[in-house]
Amino acid sequence: MRPLTRSLRRTHGQVRARVLAALGAVALLVLLTLSEVTLPLDQALFDLAARNGRQQGNHQVVVVAIDPDSIARLGPWPWPRHQLAQLVDRLSAAGTRAIGLHLLLAQPSLYDPRGDALLAQAMVRDGAVVMPVVAEPASPNAPATAILPAPELMAAAAGLGHTEVITDQNGMGRRLALHAGLGLPDWPAFALVLKDLAQASTPPPQPRALFEGPSPTPQDWVRADTVLVPDSGSAGDIARVSAAAVLAGAVGPEAFAGRIAIIGRTDLGPDQRLSLPGAPGSLARVEFQAHALARLLEGSAVWPMPVGPQLLLSTVLVTLPLLLLGLPGLRGLWFPMTLVLVLLMSWTLLRAGVWFPPTPALLVLGLGLAAGARSAWQRARRRGLTDPETGVANRLCFENRLESETRRARREGRPLSLLLIEARSTSSHAPGSGGDLAAAMASGLRLRAQAPQDLIARLDASRFAALLPGTALHVAAALATALMVDLEGRPGRPGPATAGRALRMGLASLQPEDARGADLLLRATRDLVTVRDPIAR
Repeated sequence: MRPLTRSLRRTHGQVRARVLAALGAVALLVLLTLSEVTLPLDQALFDLAARNGRQQGNHQVVVVAIDPDSIARLGPWPWPRHQLAQLVDRLSAAGTRAIGLHLLLAQPSLYDPRGDALLAQAMVRDGAVVMPVVAEPASPNAPATAILPAPELMAAAAGLGHTEVITDQNGMGRRLALHAGLGLPDWPAFALVLKDLAQASTPPPQPRALFEGPSPTPQDWVRADTVLVPDSGSAGDIARVSAAAVLAGAVGPEAFAGRIAIIGRTDLGPDQRLSLPGAPGSLARVEFQAHALARLLEGSAVWPMPVGPQLLLSTVLVTLPLLLLGLPGLRGLWFPMTLVLVLLMSWTLLRAGVWFPPTPALLVLGLGLAAGARSAWQRARRRGLTDPETGVANRLCFENRLESETRRARREGRPLSLLLIEARSTSSHAPGSGGDLAAAMASGLRLRAQAPQDLIARLDASRFAALLPGTALHVAAALATALMVDLEGRPGRPGPATAGRALRMGLASLQPEDARGADLLLRATRDLVTVRDPIAR
């Protein structure tokens, strides 16, 4: 019955420890996820995984760049709008599937009023020209605004799309809201409108309750359906030609046939550009739109996992090792298995178009590994310093502790006593088991020497020691007397030390002439006598 009770207690303690560990792990996981402390690491992992998992090069999109060479040849921006009309006509004649004017043309032209009409006519002739809606973020003195194209141009456009790019603290653009707007996410993204026009498809109506954040007001710029744009700035991924070269006829129609052309400025300074890893201000915003369009056409835009499902999946992955610990053969493999599982889960979901940030779960598992390794080291150390039969310290632990306590007692001027107890058989037919008596001696010493600094040790098969820091000799002698009574019993109540087994005790206290702990041990060993009452010395 007792072994069963001990087993149940041990099992209950293990379950309780695992539940507490799981609660702590989940609390840390929630903190890491909601605080976004690990966001930079997750972004770096996303860039690496997305770059290695996608084929380079997209031949469906081309950027017609208003670059420094075009500015040098055709003059500073803004250009006359009849030149933009010529550019649209040339692209349309080359057989483009759709054209995006990624240019802020919010006011009628003051110096080229006829150019507005020409540009509008060119847009109508093409029938697939998209113009931008530019979001101006809110400031302390003004609410957010949406800048629309000039009325004549807006009426001629086949579609309007917002051009906002969601950037992080370092100015890097990875996210794009497929729908956004003031108060309600009514405007589709610029790249999404181009994709739908090029594929001659009508986007499905979007529920207006998908906006992100608290309930908005009509002055708030709200977003919905945010996606991640993988590898948004890889060199050579998107073809680029100079606008001046197109107007000069230096680029043949084969460069545009069957493609989607986006016209935009690449001559802007770094403060108006997006950043790439290790290259601040190196990506023009029109190039980001081209990359976003290419990813949408490929179907490789990635949906970030919402916080709720992310926490749920991370919780399952983090608490899984606590279940694996109980399975035979998996005690030493739970961490590498779960670590690989987290990475594999993140990579598999990414291939399926969903991003699961793995860093919070990996960090919690890493802390679990460190705690488990420290616990295993402590257990191994205890096993190396513990007598396996009785559970008390072994001789190695005793000798190390004896020397350290001797130095401390001499340094601080405190008393230090050492009690030795030994069982000797006086009959070859002595009843009782030596193992039982050893366990009884260890239990008796634990009962009597309960101070936090006391050490109980087994020196050999039949000899035990009690190292008593801060205990004077007369107190140690009283302890020895009580221990002798516990082991030998009283009249009518025999103790574990039955007939045929004699107990010997040795007692010594640190003296000024004791230079080392070995000197104290030697004097206690010499004091081992067969006197039944230690105080009789």
